[in-house]
Amino acid sequence: MKKYLFLFYFILLPFFAFSQAHVMRNFQALPFLDTTATHSTEKTYFAVTNFAGHNSRGFSSTENSQGWNAQVCGLLDIVRWKSKKNDVGLHSIVFLSSIEVNANIYNNIAFNPRGIILQESFAYFNKKKNFTWNIGFTHKSRHEIDSDSPPNDTTSRIGYQPTSRVAILNGLHVEATSDKINLSPKITTNIWGRAEYYTVSEDSRFPRFTEQQSWDYMSGMVLLGGRIDIKLSKKEKNAWGFYNRSWVNTAIFSNKVKEKGGENFKFNYRIESGFDFRGLKGKAEFFVAREYFFDDLSSPRPISSSVWLVGIRGRGFLFL
Repeated sequence: MKKYLFLFYFILLPFFAFSQAHVMRNFQALPFLDTTATHSTEKTYFAVTNFAGHNSRGFSSTENSQGWNAQVCGLLDIVRWKSKKNDVGLHSIVFLSSIEVNANIYNNIAFNPRGIILQESFAYFNKKKNFTWNIGFTHKSRHEIDSDSPPNDTTSRIGYQPTSRVAILNGLHVEATSDKINLSPKITTNIWGRAEYYTVSEDSRFPRFTEQQSWDYMSGMVLLGGRIDIKLSKKEKNAWGFYNRSWVNTAIFSNKVKEKGGENFKFNYRIESGFDFRGLKGKAEFFVAREYFFDDLSSPRPISSSVWLVGIRGRGFLFL
């Protein structure tokens, strides 16, 4: 088993490194890592919250549209209860929310916000013996920031035509995340998968240069991800470790996209490695990542982009 998990990380992930991810792609929620709110079979309301966020500097993206990336997300455990049949059967209804801001470097402080991505989900979580699964409804939308000004502050506003790009995806999701798998006394791993089916998909562009690969025709997506942790210290608290956290997935478009010259399947990916420090209330991570977008949504015309990222992340213990 251990042999195949190493194969997954070091061969299969890079091989399939083209994918499209959901907004909370860098934070995997696991509310049942906190069991303090469940001491009996009685229902417990609003007993668990947790937060995570990161900021990263991007390099070499197309038109430097991914010069900065900042994300904040959180979860609220609305109600949880325990199965009467066994000690493992935890259940919960959870609200999750995230905000992501992308900025280019074209102003006097080299931080020029241009787009914001929002995601909200309501989900039912269920803890099994070796994994946790959840099912629910997710809303995702991307909106313009300061579209009445040129993306570059050195560009004259005279004759500038404002542009905008609003993308909306609403639909059902199902997801499963494994418990920690011990590969050795110092090495552990988690793997997860997610599928989404969209009941609403919208791609509003102005001006509409082209309808090619419009998100109007996106019908769903599938995702595969994993994390491997290597402890560099014997201490349980205030301990350093090395990690790799990567995901791959595919955006699925209906056949209507072909009528506009598009493709049924498009891909993005992220491969991230770094060091983490475990403290009393959470973890800090210092990372380098490579992320590829088939369409980074920064322009009315679809633009693919690859970016190198250097950043720092803080996360509570209920996020991988």
